[in-house]
Amino acid sequence: MVSFIEIGDSRCTEQPQLAVMHTLWAREHNRIASKLSSLNPTWSDESIFQEARRIVIAEIQHITYNEFLPNILNSTTISQYSLAPLSSGFFTNYSSSLTSGPISNEFATAAFRMGHSMVQGVVQ
Repeated sequence: MVSFIEIGDSRCTEQPQLAVMHTLWAREHNRIASKLSSLNPTWSDESIFQEARRIVIAEIQHITYNEFLPNILNSTTISQYSLAPLSSGFFTNYSSSLTSGPISNEFATAAFRMGHSMVQGVVQ
């Protein structure tokens, strides 16, 4: 299992399912980094790390937008907030002025709780 030091959050073992997800994505990052290192022997460790990070983020986003959100939101909501993945091309509405600061009270009270309610109480 991945330890607190590697994850950076003391709650990493609070939920076994969360610890498994941390471990899975850390191993996926290392698998990709190993491949990138073989394909690009002149890249620095930092370049390999950052490119593997970008790839893993894209994988997580793909799963979130293609599989998770369609199962919890209706198609109207997905369309209203432009949450559907593009069928081709690239997203071009990036804004560097947006911040990922602390979560809002509304999110913490509603959406975060909804996510927690999805966690099963028994690990089988």
